Amino acid sequence: MDSIEVAVVASPFTNLAPLYEVDPEADVLLIVPSSNKPFAPWAGAPQVNGINGVHKTTAAAAPASRPGLRIKVSSRHLTLASRVFRNKLQFSSSKATRQSDGRVHLKLSEGFDPQAVSIVLNAVHARGSKVPRSVDLETLAQIAIFVDRFQLLDAVEVYAERWISKLEGDIPETYNRDLVLWLYISHVFRHSDIFKAVSKTAAAQSHGPIQTLNLPIREKIIKHIDTQRQLLLSKALTQIHNALDDLTSGSTVAPAPPTTATPPPGRARQVPVAPAPRLAAPAKPFEGISFASVVDGVIGGLTLLQAQRRRDRRRSSRGT
Repeated sequence: MDSIEVAVVASPFTNLAPLYEVDPEADVLLIVPSSNKPFAPWAGAPQVNGINGVHKTTAAAAPASRPGLRIKVSSRHLTLASRVFRNKLQFSSSKATRQSDGRVHLKLSEGFDPQAVSIVLNAVHARGSKVPRSVDLETLAQIAIFVDRFQLLDAVEVYAERWISKLEGDIPETYNRDLVLWLYISHVFRHSDIFKAVSKTAAAQSHGPIQTLNLPIREKIIKHIDTQRQLLLSKALTQIHNALDDLTSGSTVAPAPPTTATPPPGRARQVPVAPAPRLAAPAKPFEGISFASVVDGVIGGLTLLQAQRRRDRRRSSRGT
């Protein structure tokens, strides 16, 4: 789907939305439509299991009508900063496509945040004093969407480094909505260390392919993380399966049923017991299972076993 279209005829919307001026000599009017959809919604209840427990996470904003915005910008700055804008504008500069105000009107598709768009466009037009020194995680994700769609990384990379440095101390250690936002942000802004870290967390703690939150996360990223999740689970569950199989397999003996035959003195008559059936081996894709939940289960089981052994030792010491 095209993220931008040329408004050949004036839309009633253009007269209703607030006007924001980035370039007073603007020859382009960029229209950001209003929206009533929540941003990056998390489906279902947050997951709370994991090695590090629950982590505070943001929630998608409740559906509410966000007003659109008209932004006066320069075609020269847009075409220098973005190949997407350049390709669109080179076919839209004729008089036939200009509105009564003498400008080309470009309307974005729905889903872009007006504040995020205006921040990026101020950076594109070298208006550094208008670019905030810090933004919250939600706004940074919205900025990443606009930067990603219109290939504007070079224009905002310096600012993005500053924004990320002020937020990276709050990167979650559990799989939740914020972690997915960080996955997308770190990919768009090419922050490899953060991307690797959050990918590992997602692989260890997700219960299947990660949620995309309706963000344009590449399919290969989702597949790679789930492949790593399945690899972790395959190794862990295979070892657990083999250990349990060793405990339940093999021949054992049990006292024989009553008989008229008399066994040798001091020795009870015994008969072999058939080995227990082999446990079914775990199989991919391990839907509904996370590596972290398996680790938690093993730790919980070992804790119970240790507690039982301590109780047994106390009973034994009292008996002597």
